[in-house]
Amino acid sequence: MTYQGEARRPAPEGEGGGGDGCLAVAVRLPVRVVAFVVVLPLRLLWDLLAAVGRAGRTGFLWVWRNVLAPPLAFVWRYLVVWPLATLYRYVLVPLGRALAFLWRYLVVWPLVALWRYVLAPVGRVLILPVARALAAAVAFLVHYLLVVPLGFLWRYVVVPVAREVGAALALAWRGTAYVSRAVGRAIGWVFRVLVAIPVAFVWNLTLGPVLRWCVRAVLRPAAEAVAEVRRTVRRVLLGAPAHRPPPVPPHRTPAPPPAGQRPDPRKDFGRGDGDSGGRTPPAHP
Repeated sequence: MTYQGEARRPAPEGEGGGGDGCLAVAVRLPVRVVAFVVVLPLRLLWDLLAAVGRAGRTGFLWVWRNVLAPPLAFVWRYLVVWPLATLYRYVLVPLGRALAFLWRYLVVWPLVALWRYVLAPVGRVLILPVARALAAAVAFLVHYLLVVPLGFLWRYVVVPVAREVGAALALAWRGTAYVSRAVGRAIGWVFRVLVAIPVAFVWNLTLGPVLRWCVRAVLRPAAEAVAEVRRTVRRVLLGAPAHRPPPVPPHRTPAPPPAGQRPDPRKDFGRGDGDSGGRTPPAHP
């Protein structure tokens, strides 16, 4: 029911008569029931939890800033930081400097002086000659017990044996080459006598004439017949090809005979005026 003069609002899409079918209404009703029974309580519970969380967060932040943070900051600053800083500055730093001084002047410098002025000179005087003698003895033993025997073995045993073995292998290789060449020639002769000559003989007497006769009597006529059929079909389908006159060879004027040489009637007999280049031969008296 509307008042007079009040515009009637248009019905929303999906409502009103004739807008949707029975299937749309039947599907929309269960969906709305499920949304009202399941989705709406979950949404209300979520909104309640969000409001409680925001209120708890605000309360915790207020308690932290105004109740817990100031005493904890005071305790951390005056009961932890200042005592540790005082201990580090007035106890640990002087103690470390004293230990470093003692380490430097009671340990490092005496050890350096002992090495520089006692151990090094004694080593240069006593240990270095002994070390040189030991190195010379080891080099002598290595040279005469290892290098010289190995050189002798290489020069007088390995090299001659290798030379003889190489010569024997080369001789055996050459002999094998001669033998293999002779065997190859024998195999070639046997193949030529037993295979090539009989095959050539059979080919020349039987297969060759038969194949040549097949080519002349069967294949060539068949190819000509196929070509004739192709030309006929092409002439029927595409028309006769345009006739092209044979090419005319270019006219060449023979060179005049040398001066003092008479024309040979056997060669010049039958030449017309065109062959003589438009000149009339002189009349003989």
